[in-house]
Amino acid sequence: MKSSGTARKATVRKMRPKVRPSPRWLANRSCPVFLTVVDDTTMKKLGSQDLLGYYQFDDEGVPAQRVTLVDHGVLKGFEMSRSPLLGFPESNGHGRRQLGAEPVSRQGNLIVESNKTVSNAKLREMLIDLIKQQNKPFGLLIDDIAGGFTFTGRGQPQAFQVLPLVVYKVFADGRPDQLVRGVDIVGTPLAALTKIVATGDTQEVFNGYCGAESGSVPVAAASPAILTTELEVQKKESSTDRPPILPAPAHDPVALKAGGGL
Repeated sequence: MKSSGTARKATVRKMRPKVRPSPRWLANRSCPVFLTVVDDTTMKKLGSQDLLGYYQFDDEGVPAQRVTLVDHGVLKGFEMSRSPLLGFPESNGHGRRQLGAEPVSRQGNLIVESNKTVSNAKLREMLIDLIKQQNKPFGLLIDDIAGGFTFTGRGQPQAFQVLPLVVYKVFADGRPDQLVRGVDIVGTPLAALTKIVATGDTQEVFNGYCGAESGSVPVAAASPAILTTELEVQKKESSTDRPPILPAPAHDPVALKAGGGL
């Protein structure tokens, strides 16, 4: 198992019953001080990338707002619908639903901001240094992620699972990276977040859909590459499927250059 890693793209699908967050969580440290997390549904783009979670009004008629959720590592607020919470009597424009469902507070454009950034090349050097310091045979580079899920009900385990698409072993002795199959990321949120030690300097954007009790809604998530000192993984359920021999035509750079793209 690897004890250091980076992640460039991620999204989480929530599988939860209706549950109310507690204001007692406020002012608690939830991640390193160099990280701030906001949900800004007023943003149409981040750089040149469109954001799928943009809207002007939520599904309860409340204007979209930028909401600071974590400020320099400290939990400051929640995404709110019109359902009040002690200390948060009003909506902040995050009541969302799929057609036919009841609106609840949901993600829009979730943005992770960092003031401890290095280049991705430097981040890789730091990963190799961690491998040596911890006397591990290799580290893991999580290059792309399909999605994941988490449970947030009080009666269920507070854990998550993320489903990587592309994972490499990174060796400290200079050997080429080795592609790894059959790896899932697992863990508990607070434990995982406290292991972050640095981030890259380039935001990566994921656009997709988030599913929960009010249905599937369009969302975006943006984050720089992340370096962690520890990362818990588990083996995927075994499969006899083989990877494709050739890339899909629309993603084959050779075919596109030759004019064979769609």
